[in-house]
Amino acid sequence: MKYRREIDGLRAVAVLPVILFHAGFTAFGGGYIGVDIFFVISGYLITTILISDREAGTYSLWRFYERRARRILPALFLVLACCVPFAWMWIPPDPLEDFARSLGFTVLFISNVHFLEHSGYFDVSADLRPLLHTWSLAVEEQFYILFPALLWALGRFRRGRHVAVFALCAAASIAMAIWGAWNMPGENFFFTPSRLWELLAGSICAAVLLNRPQMRSEALAALGLALIVGSVFWLGPEDPSPSGYTLVPIVGAMLVILFAARETLTARALSWRPMVGIGLISYSLYLWHQPIFAFARIRGWSMAVPGLIWALIALSFALAVLSWAFVERPFRRSGWLPSRSAVFGASLGGIVAFGAMGFTVLALNGVPQRLDGKGPEAYLDLFTKDETENLGGSCPGGAPESPGDLCLMRDSEEASTTIAVMGDSHAGAILPAFDEIAAMRHIGVLHGIHPACPPLLGVYLVNGGQSAQECHDRVRAHAEEAVARGVDMVFLAARWSLYVKGDVPSKPRRFMISTDPDNRRQSDAEWFASFETGLRETISHYRDAGIRVVVLDQVPQQVVLPINVLGQAILRDLPEAEFEADIARSFIDTRVHDELMRGARTILVDVADDLGAELISVNAFFERDGRYAWLLNRVLLYKDADHISAPAAHAVAPLLDKALFGDGRR
Repeated sequence: MKYRREIDGLRAVAVLPVILFHAGFTAFGGGYIGVDIFFVISGYLITTILISDREAGTYSLWRFYERRARRILPALFLVLACCVPFAWMWIPPDPLEDFARSLGFTVLFISNVHFLEHSGYFDVSADLRPLLHTWSLAVEEQFYILFPALLWALGRFRRGRHVAVFALCAAASIAMAIWGAWNMPGENFFFTPSRLWELLAGSICAAVLLNRPQMRSEALAALGLALIVGSVFWLGPEDPSPSGYTLVPIVGAMLVILFAARETLTARALSWRPMVGIGLISYSLYLWHQPIFAFARIRGWSMAVPGLIWALIALSFALAVLSWAFVERPFRRSGWLPSRSAVFGASLGGIVAFGAMGFTVLALNGVPQRLDGKGPEAYLDLFTKDETENLGGSCPGGAPESPGDLCLMRDSEEASTTIAVMGDSHAGAILPAFDEIAAMRHIGVLHGIHPACPPLLGVYLVNGGQSAQECHDRVRAHAEEAVARGVDMVFLAARWSLYVKGDVPSKPRRFMISTDPDNRRQSDAEWFASFETGLRETISHYRDAGIRVVVLDQVPQQVVLPINVLGQAILRDLPEAEFEADIARSFIDTRVHDELMRGARTILVDVADDLGAELISVNAFFERDGRYAWLLNRVLLYKDADHISAPAAHAVAPLLDKALFGDGRR
């Protein structure tokens, strides 16, 4: 196969946006499409090699897999070996289970299955998963298992037949990807059948170009590069992937491969020495960057520290150069492990070793014994899970008669007042406070709670797929039942900022809402307008029925996972004074949370005042010295970064009681 420098340059175009996206640079919101470009390149190269070998009579499946092992495994094993000790030292038991499972699944090349199964609302944040990026290696390796069988079935190379079959298979995969993007977006991202078309796009290019002179078109090659680069800035984390949107960069990559002949300006730009250099180390660079970023965040280093992220990027490049020079190249050139049996033996040994490590740690539940004898002993008890928390909103007394019915928390038949608590999992987190208030005041409490589902009428989650319609319908059913049952008060609680602004800066906006379920690309002003419309319709619905409406201001959101920070501090075996100072430094600054809430809170205040609803807050309880605490008096106040714990909910119960029934009522 003739070497094309511009393909290495295209690899650089693919890997750089991925790194900048994972580093948190919001301008590169579509940087994730770099992985899609890698798939096209891989499909092109592998198809060209396999068909060429077959036509030359040198085809060997064993030879193919030997080359794949030499190309993929040495650098991967090196990165995994470097990750394990840092994971052992820095990652507390629960997230270490996730890491261990991903480690075992990575060496089996099914890590995409792990992340597909554990990509929900309450799972480990992507930023804190050192091996998250290995999902793409799994997809590629699964393709390498399936694709040789397809080529064998096609027989001797016939351009028209091969292109037609590749295109037909790609069309089926595209259809699945588009369906999955709107119906199961989280799972679709990691689902191999939804990604095969991207690799087959490269296969189509290979079949078109095989045994032909390179096609040349200045305009089409330049257009292809523009489509790729434009997608990096045009697409964003809120856009489903893969989907119809992904066609833009994929077509762009195909145009570059097909028409960027050496003499074109596009090929010359991609063949620039620095671009080719980055392309050559792109695999190692891709492997190193995610663990480096993830472990920095796990360790609690703030990405806001000037220069830190650039230092981490520089470290990624340095390690990539070293592993390319001293690991990738020697193994690929048969300098080490010269025989095929040695390659397969070493590969099997590495797979068994890392798999055994991963699944052993998983079986040992993250080895909580690592914490024994370390740190202040009183804090170890905080790792005991509170099984009474009801963030999912399930009914304690059993499922209601129909999915839209409200759950009964406290019997309301003889109560003078009945409250209906409505909201997402934040409402579920505050429920223990109502249990306490209800017992004290003898009131009835119903609740309608669904995780990641805002209690707002007339709006839809634009990236929720089937769950978006379920959310909309359930909120409507709960609202109608609350009116029908004549409740006295509706209490609305949710993670309001999530639905209009997303997470803290640099995080994906996965749960935005719109009045139009098909309008997935809105301006910031339109997201806020949809929120205001939904809030007005919701409050009006209850107020028109004579129901008192109370809205809870969003509880402070942390920028860390408290249990992780606590575990890391214990693992470091810090003296108590230093331990507590380290914990306090991780509390979110009030200004950061207030900025996150600024737009949503303005709407909450204005709409509540306009429609006669009440807006209350318990945030003062968490405030200490300009920060919102997640740990007070050795009590863990948060279950994760944004859900308060049951002890915290009980602690704020007097504040809620006073606001709802006492002198503090507003």
